[in-house]
Amino acid sequence: MLEKKRFHPLALILLFFQELKTWSFLFFFIFINIQRLAGNVWLAVSAVLLIFVIISISALLRYLTQGYQIYPEKIIIYHGVFRKHETDIPYERIQTIKQKQWFFLQPFRVVELMIETASGGSTEKAEASLLAVSEELIEVIENYRISKKFECSQSKITYKVEDSFYSYQVTNRQILLFGITDLNMLTVAAAISIFLDDFIPDDWIEQALSASQKLIRFGLLVFVGIIALILLLLAFLSIVRNFFKYYHFRVSRQETTLTIESGLLERRIQKIPLKKIQGIKIRQQLIRKLLRISSVELLLAGGQEERESAKIYFLPIIADDELYENLHRLLPEWSFSNPEIQYISRKKLWYFWRWPLILLLPMIVGAFHFNLWLGLLGSLFLMTLLLLTWLNAYYQGFAIQTTSRICIQTFTVLTKIQTIVDRDKIQSFTEKTTHRLFKKRIGHIKFCLKTGTSAEKVALRYVEKQTIDVLKNTFLKNRMIKGYNRTESFKINNK
Repeated sequence: MLEKKRFHPLALILLFFQELKTWSFLFFFIFINIQRLAGNVWLAVSAVLLIFVIISISALLRYLTQGYQIYPEKIIIYHGVFRKHETDIPYERIQTIKQKQWFFLQPFRVVELMIETASGGSTEKAEASLLAVSEELIEVIENYRISKKFECSQSKITYKVEDSFYSYQVTNRQILLFGITDLNMLTVAAAISIFLDDFIPDDWIEQALSASQKLIRFGLLVFVGIIALILLLLAFLSIVRNFFKYYHFRVSRQETTLTIESGLLERRIQKIPLKKIQGIKIRQQLIRKLLRISSVELLLAGGQEERESAKIYFLPIIADDELYENLHRLLPEWSFSNPEIQYISRKKLWYFWRWPLILLLPMIVGAFHFNLWLGLLGSLFLMTLLLLTWLNAYYQGFAIQTTSRICIQTFTVLTKIQTIVDRDKIQSFTEKTTHRLFKKRIGHIKFCLKTGTSAEKVALRYVEKQTIDVLKNTFLKNRMIKGYNRTESFKINNK
Protein backbone atom coordinates (compact mmCIF):
# COMPACT_ATOMS: atom_id res chain seq x y z
CA MET A 1 0.00 0.00 0.00
CA LEU A 2 2.43 2.63 -1.30
CA GLU A 3 -0.03 5.15 -2.74
CA LYS A 4 -1.17 8.14 -0.71
CA LYS A 5 -4.73 7.69 0.55
CA ARG A 6 -7.32 9.88 2.21
CA PHE A 7 -9.22 8.81 5.28
CA HIS A 8 -12.64 7.20 4.99
CA PRO A 9 -15.40 9.73 4.11
CA LEU A 10 -16.90 9.15 7.57
CA ALA A 11 -13.89 11.08 8.86
CA LEU A 12 -15.84 14.20 7.83
CA ILE A 13 -18.31 13.54 10.66
CA LEU A 14 -15.49 13.13 13.19
CA LEU A 15 -13.77 16.29 11.96
CA PHE A 16 -17.06 18.19 12.14
CA PHE A 17 -17.52 17.26 15.81
CA GLN A 18 -13.89 18.15 16.55
CA GLU A 19 -14.41 21.59 15.04
CA LEU A 20 -17.73 21.90 16.87
CA LYS A 21 -15.89 21.28 20.14
CA THR A 22 -13.24 23.87 19.22
CA TRP A 23 -15.81 26.56 18.42
CA SER A 24 -18.21 25.67 21.24
CA PHE A 25 -17.28 28.83 23.15
CA LEU A 26 -19.23 30.84 20.55
CA PHE A 27 -22.41 28.91 21.31
CA PHE A 28 -21.75 29.46 25.00
CA PHE A 29 -21.38 33.21 24.35
CA ILE A 30 -24.75 33.23 22.55
CA PHE A 31 -26.35 31.28 25.41
CA ILE A 32 -25.27 33.68 28.16
CA ASN A 33 -26.54 36.61 26.07
CA ILE A 34 -29.85 34.97 25.20
CA GLN A 35 -31.87 37.69 26.95
CA ARG A 36 -30.18 40.47 24.94
CA LEU A 37 -30.85 38.59 21.70
CA ALA A 38 -34.47 37.81 22.60
CA GLY A 39 -35.63 40.93 20.79
CA ASN A 40 -33.73 40.04 17.61
CA VAL A 41 -34.33 36.36 16.88
CA TRP A 42 -33.07 36.57 13.29
CA LEU A 43 -29.71 37.87 14.47
CA ALA A 44 -29.31 34.91 16.85
CA VAL A 45 -30.35 32.38 14.17
CA SER A 46 -28.02 33.97 11.61
CA ALA A 47 -25.11 33.85 14.06
CA VAL A 48 -25.70 30.14 14.77
CA LEU A 49 -25.98 29.32 11.05
CA LEU A 50 -22.79 31.26 10.30
CA ILE A 51 -20.92 29.30 12.97
CA PHE A 52 -22.12 26.00 11.48
CA VAL A 53 -21.00 27.10 7.99
CA ILE A 54 -17.52 28.00 9.29
CA ILE A 55 -17.27 24.68 11.13
CA SER A 56 -18.33 22.72 8.03
CA ILE A 57 -15.84 24.49 5.76
CA SER A 58 -13.03 23.98 8.27
CA ALA A 59 -13.83 20.26 8.61
CA LEU A 60 -13.92 19.83 4.81
CA LEU A 61 -10.56 21.58 4.36
CA ARG A 62 -8.98 19.38 7.01
CA TYR A 63 -10.36 16.25 5.35
CA LEU A 64 -9.05 17.22 1.90
CA THR A 65 -5.56 18.01 3.22
CA GLN A 66 -5.05 14.92 5.42
CA GLY A 67 -3.87 11.51 4.29
CA TYR A 68 -1.48 8.65 4.91
CA GLN A 69 0.86 6.18 3.24
CA ILE A 70 1.77 2.70 4.48
CA TYR A 71 5.28 1.48 3.61
CA PRO A 72 6.92 -1.82 4.64
CA GLU A 73 9.30 0.13 6.88
CA LYS A 74 7.23 3.11 8.10
CA ILE A 75 3.94 5.02 8.17
CA ILE A 76 3.68 8.58 6.83
CA ILE A 77 0.89 10.90 8.03
CA TYR A 78 0.08 14.06 6.03
CA HIS A 79 -1.80 17.00 7.54
CA GLY A 80 -2.00 20.80 7.45
CA VAL A 81 -4.14 23.25 5.49
CA PHE A 82 -1.74 26.15 4.90
CA ARG A 83 1.43 24.65 6.39
CA LYS A 84 1.97 21.11 5.20
CA HIS A 85 3.37 18.58 7.67
CA GLU A 86 4.59 15.01 7.28
CA THR A 87 5.02 12.67 10.25
CA ASP A 88 7.19 9.58 9.68
CA ILE A 89 6.64 6.68 12.10
CA PRO A 90 9.10 3.75 11.71
CA TYR A 91 7.55 0.48 12.90
CA GLU A 92 10.35 -0.25 15.36
CA ARG A 93 9.47 2.97 17.25
CA ILE A 94 5.81 2.04 17.73
CA GLN A 95 5.02 1.04 21.31
CA THR A 96 1.22 1.00 21.43
CA ILE A 97 -1.62 1.19 18.93
CA LYS A 98 -4.99 2.18 20.41
CA GLN A 99 -8.29 1.80 18.60
CA LYS A 100 -11.42 3.94 18.95
CA GLN A 101 -14.65 3.14 17.19
CA TRP A 102 -17.82 5.21 17.50
CA PHE A 103 -21.11 3.34 17.18
CA PHE A 104 -21.86 4.83 13.74
CA LEU A 105 -18.49 3.54 12.44
CA GLN A 106 -19.10 -0.09 13.45
CA PRO A 107 -21.40 -1.08 10.52
CA PHE A 108 -18.74 0.20 8.09
CA ARG A 109 -15.83 -1.54 9.92
CA VAL A 110 -14.01 1.78 10.28
CA VAL A 111 -11.81 2.67 13.27
CA GLU A 112 -9.54 5.44 14.49
CA LEU A 113 -5.96 4.37 15.23
CA MET A 114 -3.79 6.32 17.69
CA ILE A 115 -0.11 5.45 17.60
CA GLU A 116 2.20 5.98 20.56
CA THR A 117 5.93 5.82 19.91
CA ALA A 118 9.01 5.42 22.09
CA SER A 119 9.81 9.14 21.82
CA GLY A 120 6.25 10.44 21.99
CA GLY A 121 6.42 12.51 25.16
CA SER A 122 3.49 14.81 24.59
CA THR A 123 0.42 14.23 26.67
CA GLU A 124 -1.73 16.52 24.55
CA LYS A 125 -2.08 14.21 21.53
CA ALA A 126 -0.78 10.96 20.12
CA GLU A 127 2.35 10.90 17.99
CA ALA A 128 0.17 9.94 15.05
CA SER A 129 -3.53 9.42 14.48
CA LEU A 130 -5.26 7.69 11.56
CA LEU A 131 -8.67 9.29 11.94
CA ALA A 132 -10.87 6.86 10.02
CA VAL A 133 -9.42 3.78 8.31
CA SER A 134 -10.57 0.27 7.49
CA GLU A 135 -10.19 -2.43 10.15
CA GLU A 136 -8.13 -4.46 7.65
CA LEU A 137 -5.40 -1.83 7.90
CA ILE A 138 -4.74 -2.85 11.52
CA GLU A 139 -3.63 -6.31 10.40
CA VAL A 140 -1.39 -4.81 7.71
CA ILE A 141 0.37 -2.54 10.22
CA GLU A 142 0.71 -5.33 12.80
CA ASN A 143 2.28 -7.65 10.21
CA TYR A 144 4.84 -4.98 9.29
CA ARG A 145 5.57 -4.39 13.00
CA ILE A 146 6.11 -8.09 13.66
CA SER A 147 8.44 -8.45 10.68
CA LYS A 148 10.51 -5.48 11.87
CA LYS A 149 10.73 -6.86 15.40
CA PHE A 150 11.86 -10.21 13.98
CA GLU A 151 14.61 -8.53 11.98
CA CYS A 152 15.80 -6.57 15.03
CA SER A 153 15.84 -9.64 17.27
CA GLN A 154 17.64 -12.06 14.94
CA SER A 155 21.04 -11.13 16.36
CA LYS A 156 19.87 -11.28 19.99
CA ILE A 157 19.35 -14.18 22.39
CA THR A 158 15.65 -14.93 22.65
CA TYR A 159 13.72 -16.73 25.33
CA LYS A 160 10.60 -18.77 24.84
CA VAL A 161 7.47 -16.98 26.03
CA GLU A 162 4.64 -19.12 27.33
CA ASP A 163 1.60 -18.90 25.08
CA SER A 164 -0.87 -17.95 27.78
CA PHE A 165 -4.35 -16.49 27.45
CA TYR A 166 -6.71 -15.31 30.16
CA SER A 167 -9.53 -12.77 30.14
CA TYR A 168 -11.72 -11.03 32.70
CA GLN A 169 -15.03 -9.37 31.79
CA VAL A 170 -17.09 -6.92 33.81
CA THR A 171 -20.80 -7.69 34.05
CA ASN A 172 -23.65 -5.18 33.75
CA ARG A 173 -24.48 -5.76 37.42
CA GLN A 174 -20.93 -4.76 38.37
CA ILE A 175 -21.16 -1.61 36.24
CA LEU A 176 -24.43 -0.74 37.98
CA LEU A 177 -22.78 -1.18 41.38
CA PHE A 178 -19.75 0.82 40.24
CA GLY A 179 -21.97 3.71 39.12
CA ILE A 180 -24.04 3.79 42.31
CA THR A 181 -20.92 3.91 44.51
CA ASP A 182 -19.02 6.43 42.36
CA LEU A 183 -18.40 9.43 44.62
CA ASN A 184 -16.88 11.41 41.75
CA MET A 185 -20.38 12.56 40.80
CA LEU A 186 -20.42 14.70 43.95
CA THR A 187 -17.44 16.60 42.52
CA VAL A 188 -19.28 17.00 39.23
CA ALA A 189 -22.34 18.32 41.08
CA ALA A 190 -20.17 20.88 42.91
CA ALA A 191 -18.64 22.03 39.60
CA ILE A 192 -22.10 22.38 38.03
CA SER A 193 -23.33 24.45 40.98
CA ILE A 194 -20.36 26.81 40.61
CA PHE A 195 -21.08 27.08 36.88
CA LEU A 196 -24.73 27.91 37.53
CA ASP A 197 -23.81 30.54 40.09
CA ASP A 198 -21.38 32.28 37.71
CA PHE A 199 -23.22 32.22 34.39
CA ILE A 200 -26.96 31.69 34.89
CA PRO A 201 -28.89 35.01 35.05
CA ASP A 202 -29.51 36.25 38.59
CA ASP A 203 -33.29 36.42 38.21
CA TRP A 204 -33.39 32.70 37.30
CA ILE A 205 -31.45 31.84 40.44
CA GLU A 206 -33.68 34.12 42.55
CA GLN A 207 -36.78 32.37 41.22
CA ALA A 208 -35.26 28.95 42.02
CA LEU A 209 -34.33 30.06 45.55
CA SER A 210 -37.81 31.49 46.10
CA ALA A 211 -39.36 28.20 45.03
CA SER A 212 -36.97 26.31 47.34
CA GLN A 213 -37.93 28.50 50.31
CA LYS A 214 -41.62 27.85 49.65
CA LEU A 215 -40.96 24.11 49.57
CA ILE A 216 -39.03 24.25 52.84
CA ARG A 217 -42.01 25.98 54.46
CA PHE A 218 -44.13 22.97 53.59
CA GLY A 219 -42.02 20.93 55.95
CA LEU A 220 -38.75 19.12 56.51
CA LEU A 221 -40.06 15.97 54.85
CA VAL A 222 -40.51 17.73 51.51
CA PHE A 223 -37.01 19.22 51.75
CA VAL A 224 -35.49 15.80 52.50
CA GLY A 225 -37.44 14.37 49.58
CA ILE A 226 -35.95 16.94 47.22
CA ILE A 227 -32.43 16.15 48.45
CA ALA A 228 -33.11 12.43 47.94
CA LEU A 229 -34.39 13.16 44.42
CA ILE A 230 -31.19 15.07 43.60
CA LEU A 231 -29.06 12.17 44.89
CA LEU A 232 -31.08 9.72 42.80
CA LEU A 233 -30.53 11.91 39.74
CA LEU A 234 -26.77 12.01 40.39
CA ALA A 235 -26.73 8.23 40.83
CA PHE A 236 -28.63 7.79 37.55
CA LEU A 237 -26.20 10.06 35.69
CA SER A 238 -23.27 8.17 37.22
CA ILE A 239 -24.72 4.83 36.10
CA VAL A 240 -25.30 6.11 32.55
CA ARG A 241 -21.78 7.58 32.40
CA ASN A 242 -20.16 4.35 33.56
CA PHE A 243 -22.27 2.22 31.20
CA PHE A 244 -21.05 4.34 28.29
CA LYS A 245 -17.47 3.94 29.49
CA TYR A 246 -17.30 0.32 30.72
CA TYR A 247 -19.97 -1.49 28.68
CA HIS A 248 -18.62 -4.94 27.72
CA PHE A 249 -15.36 -4.12 29.48
CA ARG A 250 -12.89 -6.93 28.88
CA VAL A 251 -9.22 -7.27 29.76
CA SER A 252 -7.24 -10.17 28.33
CA ARG A 253 -3.67 -11.39 28.57
CA GLN A 254 -1.91 -13.06 25.66
CA GLU A 255 1.83 -13.65 25.79
CA THR A 256 3.43 -10.27 26.63
CA THR A 257 0.44 -7.99 25.96
CA LEU A 258 -2.61 -6.84 27.91
CA THR A 259 -5.61 -5.89 25.79
CA ILE A 260 -8.33 -3.64 27.26
CA GLU A 261 -11.67 -3.23 25.44
CA SER A 262 -14.60 -1.12 26.58
CA GLY A 263 -17.23 1.39 25.51
CA LEU A 264 -20.85 1.57 24.36
CA LEU A 265 -21.13 4.45 21.88
CA GLU A 266 -17.36 4.69 21.42
CA ARG A 267 -15.59 1.33 21.49
CA ARG A 268 -11.94 1.56 22.62
CA ILE A 269 -9.30 -1.13 22.27
CA GLN A 270 -5.88 -0.62 23.83
CA LYS A 271 -2.95 -3.02 23.72
CA ILE A 272 -0.41 -2.53 26.52
CA PRO A 273 3.01 -4.24 26.41
CA LEU A 274 3.93 -5.69 29.80
CA LYS A 275 7.26 -3.85 29.75
CA LYS A 276 5.35 -0.54 30.08
CA ILE A 277 3.74 -1.53 33.39
CA GLN A 278 5.49 0.24 36.26
CA GLY A 279 3.15 -0.92 39.01
CA ILE A 280 -0.50 -0.91 40.08
CA LYS A 281 -2.81 1.06 42.37
CA ILE A 282 -5.64 -0.66 44.21
CA ARG A 283 -8.32 1.94 44.97
CA GLN A 284 -11.17 1.41 47.41
CA GLN A 285 -13.64 4.16 48.31
CA LEU A 286 -15.28 3.96 51.73
CA ILE A 287 -18.64 2.83 50.35
CA ARG A 288 -16.94 0.18 48.21
CA LYS A 289 -14.92 -0.96 51.22
CA LEU A 290 -18.19 -1.78 53.00
CA LEU A 291 -19.24 -3.78 49.93
CA ARG A 292 -15.77 -5.40 49.69
CA ILE A 293 -15.09 -4.30 46.11
CA SER A 294 -12.04 -2.52 44.66
CA SER A 295 -10.67 -1.00 41.47
CA VAL A 296 -7.20 -1.66 40.05
CA GLU A 297 -5.34 1.01 38.09
CA LEU A 298 -2.25 0.49 35.94
CA LEU A 299 0.81 2.73 36.31
CA LEU A 300 2.40 2.94 32.87
CA ALA A 301 5.55 4.35 31.36
CA GLY A 302 4.95 6.79 28.51
CA GLY A 303 2.46 9.63 28.40
CA GLN A 304 -0.29 9.29 25.84
CA GLU A 305 -2.63 7.65 28.34
CA GLU A 306 -2.73 10.86 30.35
CA ARG A 307 -4.56 12.61 27.52
CA GLU A 308 -7.47 10.18 27.72
CA SER A 309 -7.86 9.88 31.44
CA ALA A 310 -5.96 10.39 34.65
CA LYS A 311 -6.47 6.68 35.43
CA ILE A 312 -6.32 3.50 33.38
CA TYR A 313 -8.36 0.78 35.07
CA PHE A 314 -7.70 -2.75 33.93
CA LEU A 315 -9.96 -4.11 36.69
CA PRO A 316 -12.48 -1.27 37.20
CA ILE A 317 -14.59 -3.21 39.70
CA ILE A 318 -13.84 -6.57 41.26
CA ALA A 319 -14.72 -8.36 44.49
CA ASP A 320 -11.94 -8.44 47.08
CA ASP A 321 -12.18 -12.24 47.23
CA GLU A 322 -11.37 -12.47 43.49
CA LEU A 323 -8.82 -9.65 43.32
CA TYR A 324 -5.49 -11.40 43.80
CA GLU A 325 -6.55 -14.51 41.89
CA ASN A 326 -7.25 -12.40 38.78
CA LEU A 327 -4.11 -10.31 39.29
CA HIS A 328 -2.06 -13.50 39.39
CA ARG A 329 -3.65 -14.80 36.18
CA LEU A 330 -3.30 -11.53 34.28
CA LEU A 331 0.16 -10.61 35.61
CA PRO A 332 1.76 -13.86 36.86
CA GLU A 333 5.26 -12.32 36.66
CA TRP A 334 4.45 -10.03 39.58
CA SER A 335 3.29 -12.80 41.94
CA PHE A 336 0.85 -10.47 43.71
CA SER A 337 -0.22 -11.29 47.26
CA ASN A 338 -2.34 -9.56 49.89
CA PRO A 339 0.04 -7.12 51.67
CA GLU A 340 0.43 -7.16 55.45
CA ILE A 341 0.44 -3.42 56.08
CA GLN A 342 2.64 -1.97 58.83
CA TYR A 343 0.62 0.99 60.14
CA ILE A 344 2.94 3.84 61.06
CA SER A 345 0.85 6.77 62.32
CA ARG A 346 -2.12 5.50 64.33
CA LYS A 347 -0.53 6.81 67.54
CA LYS A 348 0.26 10.22 66.04
CA LEU A 349 -3.25 11.56 65.52
CA TRP A 350 -2.45 14.82 67.32
CA TYR A 351 0.11 15.74 64.64
CA PHE A 352 -2.58 15.38 61.96
CA TRP A 353 -5.16 17.34 63.94
CA ARG A 354 -3.11 20.13 65.46
CA TRP A 355 -3.05 22.62 62.57
CA PRO A 356 -6.77 22.33 61.67
CA LEU A 357 -7.65 22.81 65.35
CA ILE A 358 -5.22 25.70 65.89
CA LEU A 359 -6.27 27.56 62.73
CA LEU A 360 -10.01 26.85 62.52
CA LEU A 361 -11.21 26.80 66.14
CA PRO A 362 -10.70 30.57 66.72
CA MET A 363 -12.43 31.30 63.41
CA ILE A 364 -15.42 29.10 64.34
CA VAL A 365 -15.74 30.78 67.76
CA GLY A 366 -15.78 34.16 66.01
CA ALA A 367 -18.36 32.90 63.50
CA PHE A 368 -20.70 31.86 66.34
CA HIS A 369 -20.38 35.39 67.74
CA PHE A 370 -21.72 36.91 64.49
CA ASN A 371 -24.11 34.24 63.21
CA LEU A 372 -25.29 30.91 64.64
CA TRP A 373 -25.72 29.20 61.27
CA LEU A 374 -22.29 30.36 60.07
CA GLY A 375 -20.75 28.89 63.22
CA LEU A 376 -22.60 25.60 62.75
CA LEU A 377 -21.43 25.44 59.13
CA GLY A 378 -17.83 26.04 60.23
CA SER A 379 -18.15 23.35 62.91
CA LEU A 380 -19.44 20.88 60.33
CA PHE A 381 -16.50 21.69 58.04
CA LEU A 382 -14.02 21.21 60.90
CA MET A 383 -15.53 17.87 61.93
CA THR A 384 -15.40 16.66 58.32
CA LEU A 385 -11.76 17.72 58.03
CA LEU A 386 -10.87 16.00 61.32
CA LEU A 387 -12.60 12.82 60.15
CA LEU A 388 -10.64 12.78 56.88
CA THR A 389 -7.31 13.40 58.63
CA TRP A 390 -8.14 10.66 61.16
CA LEU A 391 -8.74 8.23 58.31
CA ASN A 392 -5.42 9.25 56.77
CA ALA A 393 -3.61 8.66 60.07
CA TYR A 394 -5.42 5.36 60.59
CA TYR A 395 -4.76 3.81 57.18
CA GLN A 396 -1.35 5.05 56.03
CA GLY A 397 1.48 2.55 56.15
CA PHE A 398 3.60 0.23 54.01
CA ALA A 399 4.53 -3.40 53.50
CA ILE A 400 7.83 -4.70 52.13
CA GLN A 401 6.51 -7.73 50.25
CA THR A 402 9.77 -8.98 48.76
CA THR A 403 13.36 -7.79 48.62
CA SER A 404 12.44 -5.75 45.55
CA ARG A 405 8.76 -4.84 45.99
CA ILE A 406 6.91 -2.47 48.30
CA CYS A 407 3.25 -1.64 48.89
CA ILE A 408 2.57 1.92 50.09
CA GLN A 409 -0.88 2.56 51.55
CA THR A 410 -2.38 6.04 51.79
CA PHE A 411 -5.84 7.56 52.24
CA THR A 412 -6.99 10.47 50.07
CA VAL A 413 -10.48 12.01 49.87
CA LEU A 414 -12.54 9.03 51.09
CA THR A 415 -10.39 6.54 49.14
CA LYS A 416 -7.88 4.01 50.42
CA ILE A 417 -5.05 3.58 47.90
CA GLN A 418 -2.43 0.82 47.81
CA THR A 419 0.46 1.55 45.44
CA ILE A 420 2.51 -1.55 44.59
CA VAL A 421 5.82 -1.00 42.77
CA ASP A 422 9.20 -2.65 42.34
CA ARG A 423 12.29 -1.01 43.75
CA ASP A 424 13.80 -0.22 40.33
CA LYS A 425 10.65 1.76 39.43
CA ILE A 426 11.24 4.20 42.31
CA GLN A 427 12.84 7.26 40.76
CA SER A 428 13.68 9.12 43.96
CA PHE A 429 13.09 9.11 47.70
CA THR A 430 12.83 12.30 49.76
CA GLU A 431 12.98 12.68 53.52
CA LYS A 432 12.22 15.96 55.28
CA THR A 433 11.17 17.31 58.65
CA THR A 434 10.93 20.50 60.69
CA HIS A 435 13.02 21.66 63.63
CA ARG A 436 10.41 20.59 66.21
CA LEU A 437 9.70 17.25 64.56
CA PHE A 438 13.43 16.58 64.26
CA LYS A 439 13.76 16.73 68.04
CA LYS A 440 11.01 14.11 68.31
CA ARG A 441 12.69 12.03 65.55
CA ILE A 442 9.66 12.27 63.25
CA GLY A 443 9.65 13.19 59.57
CA HIS A 444 7.86 12.92 56.25
CA ILE A 445 8.88 10.76 53.28
CA LYS A 446 7.97 10.88 49.60
CA PHE A 447 8.43 8.31 46.84
CA CYS A 448 8.60 9.46 43.20
CA LEU A 449 7.67 6.72 40.74
CA LYS A 450 8.36 6.46 37.02
CA THR A 451 4.96 6.91 35.40
CA GLY A 452 3.85 8.86 32.35
CA THR A 453 5.81 11.97 31.46
CA SER A 454 5.86 13.16 35.07
CA ALA A 455 6.68 11.45 38.34
CA GLU A 456 3.91 9.93 40.45
CA LYS A 457 4.40 11.07 44.05
CA VAL A 458 3.34 8.97 47.04
CA ALA A 459 3.88 10.52 50.49
CA LEU A 460 3.73 9.25 54.07
CA ARG A 461 3.48 11.82 56.88
CA TYR A 462 4.70 11.80 60.48
CA VAL A 463 6.88 8.70 60.21
CA GLU A 464 9.32 7.72 62.96
CA LYS A 465 13.01 8.08 62.10
CA GLN A 466 13.58 4.42 62.94
CA THR A 467 11.04 3.37 60.30
CA ILE A 468 12.59 5.72 57.74
CA ASP A 469 16.01 4.20 58.42
CA VAL A 470 14.60 0.72 57.84
CA LEU A 471 13.38 1.81 54.40
CA LYS A 472 16.66 3.52 53.55
CA ASN A 473 19.09 0.93 54.80
CA THR A 474 17.27 -2.25 53.75
CA PHE A 475 14.74 -1.89 50.96
CA LEU A 476 16.42 1.07 49.21
CA LYS A 477 20.02 0.19 50.04
CA ASN A 478 22.64 0.74 47.31
CA ARG A 479 20.17 2.13 44.79
CA MET A 480 21.93 4.26 42.20
CA ILE A 481 20.45 7.30 40.42
CA LYS A 482 22.47 9.48 38.02
CA GLY A 483 25.70 8.05 39.39
CA TYR A 484 25.01 8.88 43.05
CA ASN A 485 24.30 6.43 45.84
CA ARG A 486 20.72 7.07 46.91
CA THR A 487 21.44 6.49 50.60
CA GLU A 488 23.82 9.45 50.59
CA SER A 489 21.05 11.89 49.64
CA PHE A 490 18.53 10.86 52.32
CA LYS A 491 19.22 13.66 54.76
CA ILE A 492 16.75 15.34 57.05
CA ASN A 493 16.09 18.93 56.09
CA ASN A 494 16.66 20.49 59.52
CA LYS A 495 14.95 23.86 59.24
